[in-house]
Amino acid sequence: MSVFGDTLRQARAQKELTLREAEQVLRINRHYLAALEEESFEHLPALTYQRGIVRAYASYLGLDPSRLVTLFEEVRGRTGDDPQVTPATQPMDMPNHWAPNFAIIAFTLIVGAVMLTWLYSAYFNTSPDAPQTIGLQPTVTPVGDDVIYVPSPTPLVPTATATLPPSPTPTMTPTPEATNTPEAAARDQEIQSSSRSTTVAGSDKTSPSIPAALPNGQVAIMVTALADLWIEIAADGEMIFQGTLAQGESTGWVTGEKFNVFTSSGVNTEFTNHIGQVFTMGNEPGEVVYYL
Repeated sequence: MSVFGDTLRQARAQKELTLREAEQVLRINRHYLAALEEESFEHLPALTYQRGIVRAYASYLGLDPSRLVTLFEEVRGRTGDDPQVTPATQPMDMPNHWAPNFAIIAFTLIVGAVMLTWLYSAYFNTSPDAPQTIGLQPTVTPVGDDVIYVPSPTPLVPTATATLPPSPTPTMTPTPEATNTPEAAARDQEIQSSSRSTTVAGSDKTSPSIPAALPNGQVAIMVTALADLWIEIAADGEMIFQGTLAQGESTGWVTGEKFNVFTSSGVNTEFTNHIGQVFTMGNEPGEVVYYL
């Protein structure tokens, strides 16, 4: 057993805490916490979540999260299941001068010459041997009196057209309004409680909606996960949110003057402020800490 596991176990023993108590506060499976103390890293989830669990457990025990993460990296080492980090490629320097393509120029000249030759032969070159067209003069053929058509004086009666009946006017069917039933109230309460399940216990600085008025110097932010993430949000030095966000889930609105946000994947972390601006702080593929 190395220093990493002993440090966690001794810190928990000094605080007289059990793994079940730590699980209820952190909302992290106690088997994962026991695996960290026993250094059985094969029982932990993916590496993306392991560092977040180490940080949360160290903060809960009053230890330095950065030092514990460093010890965790030294003890765990690197395995074949770890994601490969692809270095960023530098853009190639391309010449700015324009180089003409002589093959395209030559092909264009040849096509133009062929078109001019065809137009000249079709419209301007008349052959002397071409047959001459003889114009025809119209003649009048006399018609006898017995074949002359005399129209009948009987007037034509117009045929009556059918009139289509008017189409019925569509009527709007009123939509019944939702009533406040006990089942609906229980369902709303369940949804609200589930949305706060990953918020740090005792914090009252998160809200499902933007505050109506913010004190001078304070702003409100909300984080949305574009993939499964581990998120930690501290406002003005106080930890407000800590937990896992599934893809598409968002935290509540967090108010403050200065924010410290840790995420397990910077490229999949989306920020929204109280004036409706949506932005990302960077394009880091792995974990990163943002200072707002």
